[in-house]
Amino acid sequence: MSHLSLHHITKAWGDKIALNDITFDAAEGSFVALLGPSGCGKSTLLSTIAGLETADRGEIHFRHSDITHLPPSQRKLSMVFQSYALFPHLNVRENLLFGLKARSEDKQTFAARLEDVSKLMELDKLLDRLPSQLSGGQQQRVALGRAVIANNNLCLMDEPLSNLDAKLRQSMRREIRALQKKLGLTMLYVTHDQTEAMSMADSIILMNDGHIEQQGTPNDLYNNPATVFAAQFIGAPPMNILPLHNKDNRHYLSHLQAPVVEQCEEIALSLGLRAEDIQLISPEHAALKARVISYEYMGADTLLVCQLAGLADAITVKVPGMQHFVEDSQVGLQWSAARQYLFSTTTGKRCASAEQQMFVSQKKYAV
Repeated sequence: MSHLSLHHITKAWGDKIALNDITFDAAEGSFVALLGPSGCGKSTLLSTIAGLETADRGEIHFRHSDITHLPPSQRKLSMVFQSYALFPHLNVRENLLFGLKARSEDKQTFAARLEDVSKLMELDKLLDRLPSQLSGGQQQRVALGRAVIANNNLCLMDEPLSNLDAKLRQSMRREIRALQKKLGLTMLYVTHDQTEAMSMADSIILMNDGHIEQQGTPNDLYNNPATVFAAQFIGAPPMNILPLHNKDNRHYLSHLQAPVVEQCEEIALSLGLRAEDIQLISPEHAALKARVISYEYMGADTLLVCQLAGLADAITVKVPGMQHFVEDSQVGLQWSAARQYLFSTTTGKRCASAEQQMFVSQKKYAV
């Protein structure tokens, strides 16, 4: 049995369904990221697990016990909020000890627990400072230390790094992940940032409009997206989704003579291609040509945006290093047949049956 299990959790705000039949398990000691865009329900889900919100239907089990209707104080979990929720009039020492005092825990353990946690979080020299005298990263450590000092095995984190700058977020990601592994915490981490989820989590639960779109390891979500939403939310830039045109159960891309897939009864298909899987070749030797619209230099890579004949949507290509292109010039494109994805244009879901019928020539490249 899993350490934390949710069964058919449903929550509505009037006519708006915030959580729609949410079911998942989290193993003990695992790092689970709840990922999705703003308004998808991930923070509501975290608050429901914490007991700050009440589910309309469903059950929550933790350590083999039903905690669905328990108050937050009896759930034996810790939570770190986006705002840190530090008391501005209390110094670091008192902020760390506040929860222990509020729960009337054994005062004889306070000194030892404070010493351990302050050293672990590198706060031992800052105990007399007020939150206003700390940097953003130090405030984050205090909020995290307050969760750790409670000695709860389950820790919930609601976008804890969103108030930090990019460099500090990167270092704090490593610190939080290292701390979680060292203490063996089971951690549920809410974020809208796919980089955080991909770099930190053992498993990702991708949410969309109140339901779970897909769940699995970072590798699963990147290499085996179940839907167009998952394909475009995971990965940067988003996966190119190109509509195919159907003629006699054969599906073609742009003006190509050879079908991408044939003998397929699906009415409408779209081809998925990641920008990093597309290669540039000389247009003179290319079966597929595109017109350059623009390009962006990103440091390690250049993102080239170009247009295929007959398609309204542009296609993005990622090429290494700094490269310059002339707008309205022609480039040739090719990609490996093994790096193509097919989705139903009607439902947005991955079309495995069509992929099994996908046209693959004897050559390495699809085009």
